[in-house]
Amino acid sequence: MAATSRNGKVLLVLGILLVALDGLGLTAFGGPLSALGPVVDFWWLLVLVGVSLVLLPRLTANTGIPFFGVGGSATHDRQDIIAATDWSRLGQDAFRNSYGIALTVSAAVLFVLALGLQEFGLVILWTGAMIVGALVIAITWRSSNTIIDDYTQTISVRAPDNFAAHSFHIALRQRAEDLGYRIVSTTSPTEGGQRSAVSDTIFHANGGFRSRNRPIEESRPLAPEVDDEYLERILTVATLGVFASLLGISLVSVDLGGPSVRALGAVLFIVGVAVVAYDYAIRTREWAELYCVEEGTVYSTTVNHYTDDVLDAFDSPKIDPNTSTTETAAVLSVTVSGTCTPLYGEEHVEEDFEALVDAVEAAADEYRFDIVDGSPGDSPTESLAYDEAETASET
Repeated sequence: MAATSRNGKVLLVLGILLVALDGLGLTAFGGPLSALGPVVDFWWLLVLVGVSLVLLPRLTANTGIPFFGVGGSATHDRQDIIAATDWSRLGQDAFRNSYGIALTVSAAVLFVLALGLQEFGLVILWTGAMIVGALVIAITWRSSNTIIDDYTQTISVRAPDNFAAHSFHIALRQRAEDLGYRIVSTTSPTEGGQRSAVSDTIFHANGGFRSRNRPIEESRPLAPEVDDEYLERILTVATLGVFASLLGISLVSVDLGGPSVRALGAVLFIVGVAVVAYDYAIRTREWAELYCVEEGTVYSTTVNHYTDDVLDAFDSPKIDPNTSTTETAAVLSVTVSGTCTPLYGEEHVEEDFEALVDAVEAAADEYRFDIVDGSPGDSPTESLAYDEAETASET
């Protein structure tokens, strides 16, 4: 599901970029960008597909309707959040970062060469390549943070006892929220997963959540000595970057003074985009995430309860139970972990991680229910269970 949404965002951004090229009329000029003319006509199709892929995970998560084999499940696996296999994620980040740097540096050199030759079609092309490379570097830098610590606990509840797996999940999620983390994605173990092919009473649970704490700062003021609240909010690094990029687009698209003005516009656009990227990185560089994966097996069984006088008549051909309840047994493995950027402070994440670990142990005890006798009389109720309940108890 995460890959589906990510691919949708890529197509959406590509469609918007083609809209911008079409609006500026750059594909109508001679040069390499003129080859994109037929592609630009299909920008609306890319936007439509991108929006559909972005919305698909959210719609299927809310309705529970599978689509192309996509159902409710956790957005990450246990191997994604434990320190033992963190080498895989860090290796992929290093691989992507190397090509991001190569693309950015190569495009920058070719941009200077194209600018000197006044090939403005190539200038725009290499500008886009530099932006893509810089985005790859920024995204890789953002995600290349090691797992600080992880903890796994297995909860085993056998029939005829009850275990409220969904309430257990809610308790852990709310504990993360109380610690100041916003839930990015969540799937209850009773929603994620699938029924076993062995028996309809066995469910293979797969759930969890990902939470993030990212305080966002105000954009840095350009004139901190100005003693005016509203003017201070206007004169910021964010305003400078946006204005420079929009001014650059205006100078490139409108022929005000020949090639030199268009070249100045291209430079202003690049500088503006770089300033906006710098402002975003500075304001959002401190963040931490807590992860949780809940996976295992849930058994749904039926247990009949009999009073003593009914048990005394066990030789009767037919025995009607006094009460009949549906019990839920479970073997659930819960793994939690945390990570953060270097500037956030590992000591703060470790404290939150320990609090979440304590919440796992507390919720496991809180939402495990013993069978309580609800029949009249002083003697406890004895139970005779169906074969499926006995099978679940032995599992």
